[in-house]
Amino acid sequence: MTEAATAILSYSAKRNTQREFETTIIIRPDTNKEGIASLVTRLQALYTRNGGRMQKIDNWGLRTLAYPIDGLKKGVYLYVRFLGGSDMVKELERNLRIWDEIVRYLTVVVDGDIDPEARPSDIDDETLDAASDVAPDPLDIAAERAALGHDTDDDDDDDRHHHRRRHRDDDDDDDDDDEDQD
Repeated sequence: MTEAATAILSYSAKRNTQREFETTIIIRPDTNKEGIASLVTRLQALYTRNGGRMQKIDNWGLRTLAYPIDGLKKGVYLYVRFLGGSDMVKELERNLRIWDEIVRYLTVVVDGDIDPEARPSDIDDETLDAASDVAPDPLDIAAERAALGHDTDDDDDDDRHHHRRRHRDDDDDDDDDDEDQD
């Protein structure tokens, strides 16, 4: 590409604004911490190279998929919010299709015509390192608790209220005494 072709790639670039996007990526469950860290580094480089900026990245951990994809029943979910143009999204999705550890992805527009200077980035080294940590699947945690016989109480106080009602109903004989006094 020539310098003239890369100078202005969209109408938003003429106004010095960008769009805000979010991408949810499902990564193969056997991808280790180093593999996820490598993916995050490649994503960051891709945004920088194409004039965008990563705003937020969050690892949602290992989750059970709604249906099997390529024989996989689980995947690591990675959420990324970034600023850029539609040309950058096209390049991002091209790379996501190529990278072997990516199972699925979905990119949506969150907001349009954003002044990049008005939206500071939440990304620092600690955030990038935390994005490569994989949390266990909540369904696996619940299954382990049930197998060990731990209380799976839902932490609301409904159990106590039901107990009180049961005791109030046991005092039926007091109600009969009130009727005799009339």
